[in-house]
Amino acid sequence: MPTQHRILALVYSDFETLDLFGPLGAIVPRSDYYSLKLVNVHDQDAPNGLESSIKNGVGILPQLSLTEALKQDELFDTLFIPGGLGMIPLLGDPNLLGRIGQLVDRAANIFTVCTGSILLAATGRLDSRKATTNKRLYDELTSKYPGVQWQKRARWVEDGKFLTSSGVTAGIDAAFAFLSNTYTTPEARKANPTPQKASANGDATAIPGFDKEKALTYANMTAFELEYRWHQDPSDDPYVEPFSSNNNATV
Repeated sequence: MPTQHRILALVYSDFETLDLFGPLGAIVPRSDYYSLKLVNVHDQDAPNGLESSIKNGVGILPQLSLTEALKQDELFDTLFIPGGLGMIPLLGDPNLLGRIGQLVDRAANIFTVCTGSILLAATGRLDSRKATTNKRLYDELTSKYPGVQWQKRARWVEDGKFLTSSGVTAGIDAAFAFLSNTYTTPEARKANPTPQKASANGDATAIPGFDKEKALTYANMTAFELEYRWHQDPSDDPYVEPFSSNNNATV
């Protein structure tokens, strides 16, 4: 088994800053197990693929173009998709959606935050699966993808290899759920060298050497170190009602 759990994160113009940095900031820096590469969906080679975030023009520098990420020798375990208004123009690009779908098929785990699940749904890979998304745009966007079993009252939803979270900070709660589902101890990695296999039909697959109790302990310890109160009940979602009727909120 690889000594690291390799995460590829898609980025695009006007992604939501906290969708990316919140969850991945909780996951990646805390352990030598998780590694991260950023992928420019606009397919510009690094270092030209500077993506502007939706908040205050924050820029990041992706390491890979989408073409590079699609190469068979670019191995990874999890595909991460943040949300943001910048994903809306991407929904009308069938070629791009097909290429993202190829990455989805190759990933053993998929983690989306906010409207990242809408971009995932547009690839067709969420059909017949339960999922959630941002509450403010929920009614408008989920109606376009009726094949998905959308769950409105949910901080996050797990179905098969898919972990989808609601808006923005819900992704941080989902990040700890991700840790509790994927973390393996150094001893387990050494004793179980077989990598996790990806399921192209979206089913969850076993992680060799995975111990749920130890992974949950690690997730709780990480939350404590970050002085973060992890909301472990995904159905404890106080943000449904304010957005269940017409409102003028913006994302």
